[in-house]
Amino acid sequence: MSDASDERELVAAVAELQAAEERVAEALRAFLARDPVTGRPVHGRIGRAAHLTGWGEQRVKETVTPALADRRRAKRKAGDA
Repeated sequence: MSDASDERELVAAVAELQAAEERVAEALRAFLARDPVTGRPVHGRIGRAAHLTGWGEQRVKETVTPALADRRRAKRKAGDA
């Protein structure tokens, strides 16, 4: 009986963590948005975001730019084949 309760609690905790991660990702997208005037990335913010989140620069970049993560995965997959 306790195992089922523990499992439900774990599933709920994982769902909460995933929701929190998505909120952090959304905040990162806003923080790292390109400058509206120049269209260029704001200097130094990726490093600062990596420091604040503890995720590392690569994960921050891939979170903000999902296409970058897709390209990296495709390269790794092509290299493994």
